[in-house]
Amino acid sequence: MFERFTKDARRIVVLAQEEARLLSHNYVGTEHLLLALTSDAGPAGQALKAQGVTRDKARSHIVELIGEGMSAPNGHIPFIGGTRAVLQSAGRIALGFWHNHVGPEHLLLALVIDDRSSVQVAGQAILNCGAAPETVQVCLTSLMAASPAPAPEPGSGFALSA
Repeated sequence: MFERFTKDARRIVVLAQEEARLLSHNYVGTEHLLLALTSDAGPAGQALKAQGVTRDKARSHIVELIGEGMSAPNGHIPFIGGTRAVLQSAGRIALGFWHNHVGPEHLLLALVIDDRSSVQVAGQAILNCGAAPETVQVCLTSLMAASPAPAPEPGSGFALSA
C-alpha cells in the first residue's frame, strides 16, 4: 500500500504510530493521523495551522474524547479499519489530482472528506479546535493549487494497490 507514498507521507504514517504509542493506544486511528499531520511542513500542516488545529490543541481534545490507555503497547500497533480506509482513499484522491504519488496533503484530504464514523474522533477534534473539516479542505486545496506538486520519487509506480 505504501509504495506510492512520498517520504513525507511515510513519515506521517510512522509519526501516527508514535502518537498512538504516546497515548498508550493499542491501535492507530485517524486521530493519530491527524496528530501526525500537524507536524507536516507542507500544505497539510499549513492548512491545519491556518485553521487553528495544532498538535497540542488536537491532542488535548483527543484525550478528552477517548482518553489515554493504561500502558504503552509493545511491538507492532495495527491500523484500525477506518485508518486503512483513509490511507487507501488518499491514493484515489492523489489520482484525482493526476498525482502519481501520495503525499501528506492527500492523507489530510482523505481524512477530512471521509464522513464515516471511523473518523469521528479526528473530525470532532478538528471541530473542537474551532475549525470544520470542510474549511480545512478548502484551505488545503487552495494551498495545493498555489504550490507545485512535488516530483515523484524514483521507482514510484502509478498503479493503485490495496
